[in-house]
Amino acid sequence: SDWPEAVLAERCGPALRDVLTGNNGVTYQNLLFPGGSLDLVLPVYETSIAGTYYNRCVEAAVEAIKGQLAPGQLLSIVEIGAGTGGTASTILPAVDGACAKYAFTDVSEIFLVQAKARFKEYAHFMWYALLNIDADPRLQGFASHSY
Repeated sequence: SDWPEAVLAERCGPALRDVLTGNNGVTYQNLLFPGGSLDLVLPVYETSIAGTYYNRCVEAAVEAIKGQLAPGQLLSIVEIGAGTGGTASTILPAVDGACAKYAFTDVSEIFLVQAKARFKEYAHFMWYALLNIDADPRLQGFASHSY
């Protein structure tokens, strides 16, 4: 199938019962990220119809905010739950040169490691950090009113 969502459903659907019941040692991580790879899920967040639509909405919002900046003023952005980097892949080219700091955050270290390699060309303003938004961000290194 050419639809990323269908590819994902075809892979995961037959194993749903085993994942939900814990039978046969099947985990959602093994289904979604075989061998630790993002290849199966990345298209859902980046190039699917829904992923593209929402990423473009975020891009339009960022462009509107950029248009409101005073001369010399730079953006500071925190992306909460950045995961596979689907949104970042759309936003980073749009904010390059207009962003002082882009914090790519997630609860999983593996996403941060993979994003650091993937987005190395933006290293001059990228920052990668673990962030569990269910806990107080100030206790995780995020100062109040810093974004």
